[in-house]
Amino acid sequence: MHTTSENPVARVIWEGSIPIQFIWDPTETQGRILEPYFVEVPRCSYLSLITNQIRRDFAAKRLGFTSDEGEMWFDYQGIPLKWHYPIGLLFDIHVLQATSMNKETELPLPWRVTVHSQNFPGEKLIKNPTLKSCQDYFMSMIKEADYIRNGSTKKVMNMSKSDQTQLWEGLWSKSYDQFWGMNQRLVSNDGTMARNLPVRIYLPENCPVIQDLVSPLDEHGQPRTLRHILHAAVPDLFPLVVVDAGLSSPVASVLIHGVRPSLETDAIWAAQTMAYPDNFLHLVVVLE
Repeated sequence: MHTTSENPVARVIWEGSIPIQFIWDPTETQGRILEPYFVEVPRCSYLSLITNQIRRDFAAKRLGFTSDEGEMWFDYQGIPLKWHYPIGLLFDIHVLQATSMNKETELPLPWRVTVHSQNFPGEKLIKNPTLKSCQDYFMSMIKEADYIRNGSTKKVMNMSKSDQTQLWEGLWSKSYDQFWGMNQRLVSNDGTMARNLPVRIYLPENCPVIQDLVSPLDEHGQPRTLRHILHAAVPDLFPLVVVDAGLSSPVASVLIHGVRPSLETDAIWAAQTMAYPDNFLHLVVVLE
């Protein structure tokens, strides 16, 4: 049986990417028209990890550009993008989820993201989106996932400083082997069953994120599926009894890394194989 680091599905997920067109807010360019910055970004990465290269590109085109990384922020169609969310999750929420609701058939690629260096929306975004802040937030999510899975953060806290650095450097350097060389220690339960699964559920229309304790087994000791998890959180959208497809269409589906998995997928497998690098399984609900 594959460990997660050897699982070909996990590697394909890691290698997933999104083409993005970064454009500068025209109100901040003193009338100048700047060429966009095009880049293909890993789904598992974060905006803070590419802020400096975007800043350097625009600084080379714009006289008097003095903003530092802690002042830059991004939006899509006027909605500020949360820098502490993985880029793939942002795309699924703001593009795929919205596209499905609007019954659109074509994806807006490359993803057109607007860059700002003024008027940081502190009421909507966590302040100071620097690389160091992103690293701190990422490690806090890693610890939270460890606590949910094991009832303590012992595995993370037992990692040396160099081990934690290797974990982070594996992420920002896009090195699958370096990252999973460390992360495998955190997600493997040494033959024991995890207490709970780190899962977050994102509903449409900016509803609060759902994060409940999710047991990997049901009351009969059987492995839960994605349907079980989603039914417990939003039963009206995900009934346990599947109605004949010829009589009724599904109310909703779920996205993970831009794809719609079967709702009968084993939740334990999904949490180990399809989690983001923060070790959370992020489920984006799409209304049909």
